[in-house]
Amino acid sequence: MYYYYYIIGIGRSPYEAMFGCPARVGLASIGIPLNEIESLCTEQDIESILPGTQNSDENTENISSLSDGYCENYTKDEAELVNECQNKIMNERKKSVSCLQKQAEKMLKSSSSRLDPLEIDSTVRVSIPDVDRARGAPRNLLAVVIHVEDDLYKLCTEHGPLKHKYTRSELVPCKEKLLDIHKSIKEKELTLREAAGLSSISGTQGYQRCHCKTKCKNNKCACRSSGKLCNSKCHGSLICENK
Repeated sequence: MYYYYYIIGIGRSPYEAMFGCPARVGLASIGIPLNEIESLCTEQDIESILPGTQNSDENTENISSLSDGYCENYTKDEAELVNECQNKIMNERKKSVSCLQKQAEKMLKSSSSRLDPLEIDSTVRVSIPDVDRARGAPRNLLAVVIHVEDDLYKLCTEHGPLKHKYTRSELVPCKEKLLDIHKSIKEKELTLREAAGLSSISGTQGYQRCHCKTKCKNNKCACRSSGKLCNSKCHGSLICENK
């Protein structure tokens, strides 16, 4: 029933945006009087009541194709009906797109009016999601705004610039300038998880593990090469010499 409900964003129901006409639910929606619905028992009873269900020989001139290029034989009335339906569908979809664009512009104006824009060199706090945060790691990461483009902010941390850009609503400005941008810029870009791990005293998120099948004898083992012992998360129940 969701497809029949009115959606504010598109200004109509999803069914109407898809098929170009309001959804018809029940016999009353197709114009049959309520006092006659109770007496209907078969499909033949419905066909006898509905107008235009009887076959007529008028306007039986065939055309070879429609405006969309299909090569089938249609009567003149059928061709006009199909073209009219297609035009209605396209118009409803264009109106839906226009409504969505208006809603997006309204949301952007509302967001920009509530939040002041940030200047370059401003220090901001970026919230670190739980999935990217290690045990004992801080909940926020300090960064500096180094570039602004299309209301998207490019940030740089003390360990290097972040790969992704952020919207104004994702950033909390700091009152003081806590980071020096000239000391923070590095060539390598980092993800938020990598930057959070470098800023944490407990290391990066999750566990470091290896998948060795050669008993972890050499530095091909990720754990041995980093100077750590293998744990229960490593290589299943295989034999290991790095414990």
